[in-house]
Amino acid sequence: MIQWEQQYELGIKSIDDQHKRLIEITSDLSLLLTNAVGGDDIYDQMVEIIQEITDYTIYHFKYEESLFDKIDFEYKVAHIKEHNDLIAEIESLDLRAVDEDQITYGKKILKFLITWVFKHISGSDFLYRDLMISNGIQ
Repeated sequence: MIQWEQQYELGIKSIDDQHKRLIEITSDLSLLLTNAVGGDDIYDQMVEIIQEITDYTIYHFKYEESLFDKIDFEYKVAHIKEHNDLIAEIESLDLRAVDEDQITYGKKILKFLITWVFKHISGSDFLYRDLMISNGIQ
């Protein structure tokens, strides 16, 4: 199970709440993989969770990006590129490979998501934190 840690909080409630939701959805995938018994067919549940992660990630990124112009964020272009690269990576997942070896492929997806999300929050998102807070973004 993946849990939110206070060290990742930006101090911007709207964004922290969205980050927490992304972690919850990712944790759902972790729990599914952990609780799967050898031979269980979890393909449909995995695809559903991956779709939920994709949809919520797109929603979250659009929200963040809508704030960048309001705060004149100097790293906007690079940040949006990171967002677009992640969405492209998620959308390029080979779901046939998921079906062939659900647990192994699911764990690869999970590791990728955990690494990317926490690295992005603790790195790129912290670059805009002070600017958003000073502009009254909550």
